[in-house]
Amino acid sequence: MRWSRRGEWGPDLFGGPRLRPDQWAPLEARVVAADVSAVERVVEELTGFMDFFREDVDGVPMAGVTDGQLAVRYAAETDSFGRRVLRVWFFAGGPVGQAVPDAFERLRKAAMALVDELNAEGIEVHEIRWYEHPYISRPF
Repeated sequence: MRWSRRGEWGPDLFGGPRLRPDQWAPLEARVVAADVSAVERVVEELTGFMDFFREDVDGVPMAGVTDGQLAVRYAAETDSFGRRVLRVWFFAGGPVGQAVPDAFERLRKAAMALVDELNAEGIEVHEIRWYEHPYISRPF
Protein backbone atom coordinates (compact mmCIF):
# COMPACT_ATOMS: atom_id res chain seq x y z
CA MET A 1 0.00 0.00 0.00
CA ARG A 2 1.18 3.51 -0.74
CA TRP A 3 0.05 6.69 0.93
CA SER A 4 0.29 10.07 -0.82
CA ARG A 5 0.75 12.47 2.10
CA ARG A 6 -0.37 16.12 1.98
CA GLY A 7 1.00 18.60 4.50
CA GLU A 8 -2.24 20.53 4.99
CA TRP A 9 -4.28 17.38 5.57
CA GLY A 10 -4.97 15.59 8.84
CA PRO A 11 -5.48 16.57 12.44
CA ASP A 12 -4.12 19.98 13.28
CA LEU A 13 -0.79 19.16 14.87
CA PHE A 14 1.34 22.00 13.56
CA GLY A 15 -1.05 24.97 13.29
CA GLY A 16 -2.27 24.12 9.77
CA PRO A 17 -5.80 24.65 8.46
CA ARG A 18 -8.51 23.01 10.54
CA LEU A 19 -11.39 20.95 9.24
CA ARG A 20 -14.51 23.04 9.81
CA PRO A 21 -17.96 21.58 10.56
CA ASP A 22 -19.09 22.59 7.05
CA GLN A 23 -16.31 20.60 5.35
CA TRP A 24 -15.50 17.01 4.51
CA ALA A 25 -12.02 15.48 4.57
CA PRO A 26 -11.71 13.22 1.48
CA LEU A 27 -9.55 10.11 1.35
CA GLU A 28 -9.31 8.13 -1.88
CA ALA A 29 -8.26 4.50 -2.30
CA ARG A 30 -7.28 3.22 -5.74
CA VAL A 31 -7.52 -0.55 -5.58
CA VAL A 32 -5.91 -2.69 -8.28
CA ALA A 33 -7.03 -6.30 -7.94
CA ALA A 34 -7.31 -9.49 -9.96
CA ASP A 35 -11.12 -9.17 -9.72
CA VAL A 36 -12.26 -5.55 -9.41
CA SER A 37 -15.92 -6.60 -9.29
CA ALA A 38 -15.15 -8.63 -6.13
CA VAL A 39 -13.65 -5.51 -4.55
CA GLU A 40 -16.79 -3.60 -5.56
CA ARG A 41 -18.96 -6.26 -3.85
CA VAL A 42 -16.90 -5.85 -0.66
CA VAL A 43 -17.47 -2.08 -0.71
CA GLU A 44 -21.20 -2.67 -1.24
CA GLU A 45 -21.30 -5.09 1.70
CA LEU A 46 -19.50 -2.62 3.96
CA THR A 47 -21.78 0.26 3.00
CA GLY A 48 -25.06 -1.65 2.61
CA PHE A 49 -26.61 -0.06 5.71
CA MET A 50 -25.98 3.50 4.48
CA ASP A 51 -28.48 5.78 2.76
CA PHE A 52 -28.13 6.86 -0.87
CA PHE A 53 -27.42 10.53 -1.57
CA ARG A 54 -27.09 12.69 -4.64
CA GLU A 55 -25.93 16.26 -4.04
CA ASP A 56 -24.02 19.00 -5.81
CA VAL A 57 -20.60 19.60 -4.26
CA ASP A 58 -18.94 22.79 -5.43
CA GLY A 59 -21.19 22.73 -8.50
CA VAL A 60 -20.39 19.12 -9.42
CA PRO A 61 -22.95 16.31 -8.93
CA MET A 62 -21.90 13.59 -6.50
CA ALA A 63 -23.72 10.36 -5.69
CA GLY A 64 -22.90 7.79 -3.06
CA VAL A 65 -23.99 6.49 0.31
CA THR A 66 -23.77 8.04 3.76
CA ASP A 67 -24.54 7.46 7.40
CA GLY A 68 -24.49 11.20 8.09
CA GLN A 69 -20.87 11.50 9.23
CA LEU A 70 -19.12 9.26 6.70
CA ALA A 71 -19.93 9.23 2.98
CA VAL A 72 -18.62 6.78 0.38
CA ARG A 73 -18.65 6.71 -3.39
CA TYR A 74 -16.84 4.43 -5.79
CA ALA A 75 -16.35 3.79 -9.50
CA ALA A 76 -14.47 1.26 -11.58
CA GLU A 77 -12.21 2.59 -14.30
CA THR A 78 -9.05 1.82 -16.23
CA ASP A 79 -5.75 3.40 -15.19
CA SER A 80 -2.98 4.65 -17.47
CA PHE A 81 -1.38 1.16 -17.46
CA GLY A 82 -4.60 -0.43 -18.76
CA ARG A 83 -5.43 -2.09 -15.42
CA ARG A 84 -8.94 -2.16 -13.97
CA VAL A 85 -9.04 -0.02 -10.82
CA LEU A 86 -11.75 0.62 -8.27
CA ARG A 87 -11.58 4.17 -6.96
CA VAL A 88 -13.20 4.43 -3.53
CA TRP A 89 -13.68 7.87 -1.99
CA PHE A 90 -14.32 8.24 1.73
CA PHE A 91 -15.58 11.59 3.03
CA ALA A 92 -15.71 12.30 6.75
CA GLY A 93 -17.08 15.36 8.45
CA GLY A 94 -16.97 16.96 11.82
CA PRO A 95 -14.56 19.24 13.59
CA VAL A 96 -11.37 17.55 14.70
CA GLY A 97 -11.36 16.73 18.38
CA GLN A 98 -14.97 17.85 18.96
CA ALA A 99 -16.92 14.88 17.60
CA VAL A 100 -16.22 11.38 18.84
CA PRO A 101 -14.78 9.88 16.80
CA ASP A 102 -13.47 12.82 14.79
CA ALA A 103 -13.32 12.91 10.99
CA PHE A 104 -9.84 11.44 10.72
CA GLU A 105 -10.64 8.62 13.11
CA ARG A 106 -13.69 7.77 10.96
CA LEU A 107 -11.49 7.78 7.83
CA ARG A 108 -8.94 5.53 9.55
CA LYS A 109 -11.63 3.07 10.60
CA ALA A 110 -13.21 3.03 7.13
CA ALA A 111 -9.83 2.41 5.48
CA MET A 112 -9.00 -0.37 7.95
CA ALA A 113 -12.42 -1.97 7.44
CA LEU A 114 -11.90 -2.05 3.66
CA VAL A 115 -8.44 -3.63 3.92
CA ASP A 116 -9.55 -6.11 6.60
CA GLU A 117 -12.59 -7.20 4.57
CA LEU A 118 -10.54 -7.63 1.38
CA ASN A 119 -8.14 -9.85 3.34
CA ALA A 120 -10.98 -11.79 4.99
CA GLU A 121 -12.60 -12.47 1.61
CA GLY A 122 -9.28 -13.64 0.18
CA ILE A 123 -9.41 -11.18 -2.71
CA GLU A 124 -6.12 -10.93 -4.58
CA VAL A 125 -5.17 -7.26 -4.31
CA HIS A 126 -2.18 -6.14 -6.35
CA GLU A 127 -2.02 -2.60 -5.02
CA ILE A 128 -3.88 -0.02 -2.95
CA ARG A 129 -2.82 3.59 -3.24
CA TRP A 130 -4.21 6.08 -0.76
CA TYR A 131 -4.59 9.76 -1.66
CA GLU A 132 -5.45 12.60 0.68
CA HIS A 133 -7.37 15.39 -1.04
CA PRO A 134 -8.05 18.99 -0.01
CA TYR A 135 -11.13 19.54 2.14
CA ILE A 136 -14.39 20.11 0.26
CA SER A 137 -17.67 21.79 1.17
CA ARG A 138 -20.05 19.49 2.99
CA PRO A 139 -23.39 19.37 1.11
CA PHE A 140 -25.49 18.09 4.05
